[in-house]
Amino acid sequence: DNPFFLATRTAAMNTWPTVTPLAPAAIDEEWLKQFPLSAKGRHIVTQSGERFRLRGINWYGASDCKHVVGGLDVQSLETICSSITTMGFNTVRLPFSNEMLRSSLLPGSIDFTKNPSLQSCASPLEVFDAVIKALGQHKLVVVINNHTSHGEWCGGPDRNGLWYDPGSEIYTEDQWIEDWAMLARRYQNWPHVGGFDLRNEVRFCPWPFRWASAYSWTSAAQRCAERLHKELGGRMRLLVVERIIWPMRSLEAYAAEGVLLPEWKQHLVLGVHHYSWNGPGRYLAFGHTMHGYLQGCVKNILRCIGFFSKENYGDMDSDELSDVIYGQWAYLLQDNVCPVWISEFGTELNEGYDLDWFRRFIEILGRLEVDFAYWSLNVGPKPGGQGDESYGFLSKDWTPLLSDLRVELMRQHGLLPT
Repeated sequence: DNPFFLATRTAAMNTWPTVTPLAPAAIDEEWLKQFPLSAKGRHIVTQSGERFRLRGINWYGASDCKHVVGGLDVQSLETICSSITTMGFNTVRLPFSNEMLRSSLLPGSIDFTKNPSLQSCASPLEVFDAVIKALGQHKLVVVINNHTSHGEWCGGPDRNGLWYDPGSEIYTEDQWIEDWAMLARRYQNWPHVGGFDLRNEVRFCPWPFRWASAYSWTSAAQRCAERLHKELGGRMRLLVVERIIWPMRSLEAYAAEGVLLPEWKQHLVLGVHHYSWNGPGRYLAFGHTMHGYLQGCVKNILRCIGFFSKENYGDMDSDELSDVIYGQWAYLLQDNVCPVWISEFGTELNEGYDLDWFRRFIEILGRLEVDFAYWSLNVGPKPGGQGDESYGFLSKDWTPLLSDLRVELMRQHGLLPT
């Protein structure tokens, strides 16, 4: 009960009393019969018990300052959904912010000449509904992901680092849970909404300072899961609980008996993120870009004394990377404990450090036959002036590239169909 670790609580909470379930959408009924998905050992399975491998991609924007998915100001929703299926994906991880649920549409976020059907949407949440419906009509499973509290780019230590904002009277833990309950109620008749990714990349909040432990985070996830189950009952969806992103430890504390298992064994999926520039333990993000003499000396000293981990994933050869991955999470697959979803990984297309790591990493993912979601579908400027998205899978007009080595590598190792 140390207040240093506790979430801020408030009596001024929105329980969304007027939100009711959306009517069933016009989606292929035969395809929908396989849902809701559930967990069985290391696999995600359909209602008939067949494996459903999440071959996913991230489509962000509803978590950022414009409050709607990227690309709607460039291309039609129908064309973007078709592009996703054309590339061979069957799942979309769809980030949102809690702020988006309360926001108004911003001018310029949607080109209504290309998306006339969205003119009737009165809010970003209704646009979110339309996107989820369209994805289902293209036979794409949706995992909605609470990416941020505030609608802004998710980065390092900031006010979005926890599942609540300790400096806010709005974005409390209780409100985070009620927001999730509202979304579960809203989409309960849309079974292709296959999972709830409870929070993206939990890390510490610098001000007011709060540090998340695996215990505090899994305890919050447990409370949220209980509220979702109260809302959905037998229509419960997959529950994705991501490991804390910094420092990055193994999944042992999340998969331990009596934490989230065995209570949620039919629903629990553990999420991990991998990039060349992050790594195990207290990694130094983008350490490989520190080329100057002084920067290099500081980096080496801090790593030598153990302040930062000695290597990031991109510094490891194939054997070392494989060993580290096994020790962090792949052992759960071998022991048939629960599914592990690599819900973010990606690289730029240019040859270099990123793409070299990607080649090694993809081979391991193929060998392990894991569930995954590539980051990202998006191309062009990141919301909020963060530069261009260099990991995107589409051309500038939001249609598939004619040739993409990353797609070919994913096909070569069985992640995408040939």
